[in-house]
Amino acid sequence: MQTETIVKKRKTLWCPRSSELPIESFRLDKWNLDVTIKKEISDIEPAWDKLMPKDESFAQGKYLKTLENTNPDNLKNLYVLLSKEGQDIGAVLIQSLVLRPAESFDYENYTKARSFLSRLWQKISQFVMSLITFRMMTIGNLYLTGQYGIHFAEGHYDNETQFDIISDLTKVLKKELCNTPYRFSGVLYKDYFREHTLAKPERLGFLPFDIDPNMILKLRPSWMSFDDYLLDMKSKYRVRLKNALKKFKGIERRVLSLEDIESQSDLMYKLYCSILEGSGFVLAQGKDNYFSELKRQLGGELQVVGYFHEEELVGFYTWVMEGDKMDSHFIGFDKSLNNKYQIYLNILLDLVRDAIGQKAESLYYFRTALEIKSSVGAEPFDMTCYFKHTNPIINKLIKTPFKSFVPQQSWKQRHPFK
Repeated sequence: MQTETIVKKRKTLWCPRSSELPIESFRLDKWNLDVTIKKEISDIEPAWDKLMPKDESFAQGKYLKTLENTNPDNLKNLYVLLSKEGQDIGAVLIQSLVLRPAESFDYENYTKARSFLSRLWQKISQFVMSLITFRMMTIGNLYLTGQYGIHFAEGHYDNETQFDIISDLTKVLKKELCNTPYRFSGVLYKDYFREHTLAKPERLGFLPFDIDPNMILKLRPSWMSFDDYLLDMKSKYRVRLKNALKKFKGIERRVLSLEDIESQSDLMYKLYCSILEGSGFVLAQGKDNYFSELKRQLGGELQVVGYFHEEELVGFYTWVMEGDKMDSHFIGFDKSLNNKYQIYLNILLDLVRDAIGQKAESLYYFRTALEIKSSVGAEPFDMTCYFKHTNPIINKLIKTPFKSFVPQQSWKQRHPFK
């Protein structure tokens, strides 16, 4: 009995190294909640899918299996179920990331329009961050824009209480996951629209910061066809878009099957990576089998459209329908041909065409390339993230430099509609 007590004490204080999850269940007594944590979605998939919205493909187990099969080595998923009195009431996706900040931010796309002192300070911040590597826990999904990682059953807890529960959850995980591959020193709460933000984030020690907005096109009920959409444009924007459509002649558009995607997998990944290079902010990048694995898991829910020039793939885009909204997903195109054929602008327009055809009420373009997306009618919706270092002293010290490190893109919003 005495030996057992000593072993338990050593485990708590010394936190011995482990390659596995040291626990798979525990209790949050303050909230009367039982917690189940797994590292493979297949272990809890029926319960997970039952909780998550049925019309959100990117929240379901089959999509999460795609991530498990394509995640880079520095990214691991964990899945948390919260239960009360035997009933599952909450699901939380956690992604454990080994973060190298200097590799995740691309300042060249953000500093051109700023003052010399501002650019100098950012260069200094970038140098300091290049010396840092730390392990971060993300509440949410690093591959997607928006809050796809948390869902509570209807009627269980308001927005502020959900933050409190998850904050308490991370405190337990900080202790229990120490010295495992899932250990962490910082927590990122990712992508909240304004209506879901915290009233007083400082009470939980959170450092709020805004990132590029989510670009969303609200489709008008009168748009029964793509021509209707063009007719609602101001003259100068309509002329520009028609010129882009004319330049696209010579490019063939094809809907790609799984077999097509598998045969084009290497090139698709190359085109996709070329776009990431200019996105300014990249925390997660899947492996080269991502697109074929995603199509294999989602099947007909995922549409993949390829652009071909003389039988060679020069671009592609992807989307899924989630209820009454269309989510654009990853894209890729040959930058060397973009000016000649206006490939990117045609991708944005084809997404509008597809959204009208699907009778969607909104088209989520998500972030990046904000100005050109606004030129086709998308509007910015601000999004807030929260960060917290688990060491309270460090958390206070990094408050000011942390905010200055997060880049803000300079851009001009366009208003193309009459």
